[in-house]
Amino acid sequence: MKTVLKRATINALVDIGGLVTFIPSLATGLVLYLFLPSGEGRGGIWVTWMGISRHDWILYHDIASFAFTALLIAHLLLHWQYFRHIGRNLHPGGNEPCDTGE
Repeated sequence: MKTVLKRATINALVDIGGLVTFIPSLATGLVLYLFLPSGEGRGGIWVTWMGISRHDWILYHDIASFAFTALLIAHLLLHWQYFRHIGRNLHPGGNEPCDTGE
């Protein structure tokens, strides 16, 4: 039997995946910023934190960030109709405000 996922289920999976990939991206970014900054001296490539080299922290950060970016793009595509009609969604029942240039 072939199962088709409902749009709400796909939205939920993409949103949960976005959260799950954002957290390691944020955590590794903070480690790189606070404990393993780039530059001479403290931020050399062989510097480690928690037994993991700066190079590996960057690799983990890049993987998590690319995955998060892909899911963010999927999220935006799933909500494209909302963004196309954002004026109507922000002002339901009324005319869209016009820009007079003032």
